Amino acid sequence: MRILFISHYDNLYGANRALLSLMLGLKAEGRHEPLLVIPAEGEMTRQLSAAGIEYFICGITQWQAIYREPLSFTIKKSKRLKQIEAELEILYEHFKGKNIDLIHSNSSVIGHGAMLAEKLGCKHVWHIREFAREHYGMRYFYPQDVVDKYYNVAERLILISDALKTYYDKLYPDAKKVRIYDGVEIFEAGTNIESDKKYCIFIYTGYLFPKKRQLDVLKAALELRKKGVKDFRVILAGNGDAAYTKELESFIKNHDLKEAELKGFVDDVPALLKQCDVGVIASEYEGFGLVTVEYMLNSMPVIGYRSGATPEIVEDGKTGLLYDNVNGLAEAMERLIKDKQLRKSLGVAGRERAVNEFSAEANVKAVQKLLDEIDG
Repeated sequence: MRILFISHYDNLYGANRALLSLMLGLKAEGRHEPLLVIPAEGEMTRQLSAAGIEYFICGITQWQAIYREPLSFTIKKSKRLKQIEAELEILYEHFKGKNIDLIHSNSSVIGHGAMLAEKLGCKHVWHIREFAREHYGMRYFYPQDVVDKYYNVAERLILISDALKTYYDKLYPDAKKVRIYDGVEIFEAGTNIESDKKYCIFIYTGYLFPKKRQLDVLKAALELRKKGVKDFRVILAGNGDAAYTKELESFIKNHDLKEAELKGFVDDVPALLKQCDVGVIASEYEGFGLVTVEYMLNSMPVIGYRSGATPEIVEDGKTGLLYDNVNGLAEAMERLIKDKQLRKSLGVAGRERAVNEFSAEANVKAVQKLLDEIDG
């Protein structure tokens, strides 16, 4: 099959990292030809070019947006509907007659794939990676009956966790759904657990956004300092929402929180993880948590907020520690600061689970099986 993948952004955050791994795996397997629509050149297109995978640059306007107040949303809606219509026309003119068998939308926040599949007369698969409304506060620009139609006629909805599948089972009980966990390329684990360095370093990587709750990590760090705990550091890696980033910067400055650092966007996440000891995932309504698996592959214990799919990935007391509030987060951090052996045992178990359950190879095999079913 010629499979046209569509992504709505150009950098390598979680959804695109998962997509890149999938496309490279399908290309290597050799039975399907992946192509990609993406808004701009970047690291993702460089890696695709190196692998001989075709891509097409086109704007991809989200068919959902963050809803803050009615007037601004109405203005945004009018503008974006026109943008989507224009982009669809560009895509249709480019891909008509090019024998596209299947379109794969890489997120629920874009509707181009469903609408283009309808125009081209081909099949459509939707990779659902997020709780768009709960996590980001998003709403659709299109009428609900139009949205419902596209979800229900999709060849499959691929949900990346049981938490998401349960949610979409309630929203669209008649849609054809399958749960397939994302996968991560296996890499060699770090060895910091054996070192005698002074500080226990906590790392949280990802898009800076309120529902990602990076501020909770800073608050927990402040609580530790108030208790006299000193032998730790916190790194927040990633860029994102400008107002929220400023709030995080202000918190660090106002509390003179020298234990914390905003690292910005990091290209080589595995290299950064090798410098750290404990991974944190504080996100509310996490759809899966690719970075959670990356922590585990690095033999790092994970401290995770008990929400969304995180409890599926992190086994409390076995591969990490789950918490329910800032005090619980601070307590989990203190426990791992003081117990190096617990850090090691949780980390070893976490890597074993990640290798066995969440590898890129396992993900590609599961998607390949689904494609065979669709093609058959």
